[in-house]
Amino acid sequence: MDIQQLRYFLAVADELHFGRAAERLHVTASPLSRRIRELEHELGRDLFVREHHHVELTSFGVVFRGRATDVVRDFDALRELARDRPDAPRCRVGAAPLTPPKVLDTVLAVYRETAPGVDLPVTLASSAELLDRLATDRVDLAVVHLPLGRADLESLVVARGRLGVAMPADDEFADRATLTLRDLRHRQVLMTSAKVHPSVMGEHRSALLAAGVTRLVSLPHNDVVQIAAHVLRTGALALTVLGDDLPTSRVFDSAAFRLVPLDEPGLSLRVGIAWRPDPDRSVPGLRQALAALRERYGEAPAAL
Repeated sequence: MDIQQLRYFLAVADELHFGRAAERLHVTASPLSRRIRELEHELGRDLFVREHHHVELTSFGVVFRGRATDVVRDFDALRELARDRPDAPRCRVGAAPLTPPKVLDTVLAVYRETAPGVDLPVTLASSAELLDRLATDRVDLAVVHLPLGRADLESLVVARGRLGVAMPADDEFADRATLTLRDLRHRQVLMTSAKVHPSVMGEHRSALLAAGVTRLVSLPHNDVVQIAAHVLRTGALALTVLGDDLPTSRVFDSAAFRLVPLDEPGLSLRVGIAWRPDPDRSVPGLRQALAALRERYGEAPAAL
């Protein structure tokens, strides 16, 4: 049991709806549901009664909610206690939950190397929300999907991932070594919700339309499990990032699917950092960390 599971539980308990809770937490519904199931398994008791289009707390869930609320409140009070120390150097870091974990780990590791002793509290939110927080001085450094799509912030690509096309294993393209966007002109292509990172999805949409791909299906979510199910049920195609240690790759790692690399050098998934121009000298270590990250990844981003 961990504090994140309790936050997930309380969000579902407040909303009584897994989809709305996931949107509020800026995560997809499948991992949210899985973490709740893991919590119930550890407790040996059900927290929710799940019926079609209806969720409610069990009697045990009602009791557990009260205790969980106290625990999360006390935990947050401990963090605020540390933040209220005037002598505690810190840099407020934001991270998008859908970015590859190793990118955040890399950024934090470099920061700690260049500025040991600086506290790095991490806030999880969507790329779009983090950029707003960054611009309004509520975080100092953000790990987000790129491009930013705005001119008031600066950015650096830390890692780049090659894109591929996900399809059923018996698809007409399944035997191809690579595909181009023009190859997809007469096919239906799934587009995930633009709410989480609108600039990225806007870039993909523009590239598809420029290549003559017009049968675009906009989905109301970014849930990879649901996207995979949609691909199998309808035969539609979906763009996805390729990589051995990514959640999307694990979802499509099945004999039912085929991932074909996309041969489009100008189109890739980019993940990196964003910050306000002319970094504030009052943020300990930020200038040094940015300089180290530029030196390591400015010319050669890591591969996802």
